[in-house]
Amino acid sequence: MKNIKNMENLNYYLNCYLLILNKSHQTFINPYLKENGLSYQQYELILHIYMDEGSIQGNIASACGTDKCGASRALRILEDKELIIKKIDETNRRSYKIFLTEKGRDIVENIIEKERYWEDSICQKMDIKKEKLFKILNKACMGSIDLTE
Repeated sequence: MKNIKNMENLNYYLNCYLLILNKSHQTFINPYLKENGLSYQQYELILHIYMDEGSIQGNIASACGTDKCGASRALRILEDKELIIKKIDETNRRSYKIFLTEKGRDIVENIIEKERYWEDSICQKMDIKKEKLFKILNKACMGSIDLTE
């Protein structure tokens, strides 16, 4: 990453820029995850739970693009660390709804502060309002999803 100093002369495809942005984000956020004993995959899962508490395990895995076995292992680790709790779904006794513990919520909210700092820094460098950038990215995501369906 550090050897890319000037990207103005690079002629990449959109995907290459997105990969660089994603890799840069992971490099930025990983120290905060390590500090809290989380892997990036566990963070994606716990962040989804934060945004949609009470989700069913299978839906969480699917939303995070993770296979059910991998998600199950990661969720078990999060449960062992007392960051989440599983409750049997009353409508389907074979499913579990997942909730954050207070400890889990505190960790996620702390990391979200770091996420906001990263986003604000990126937007400041781009001289664009975050809301405008998010609208553009949302359109790009929806267009991409349309292409794959």
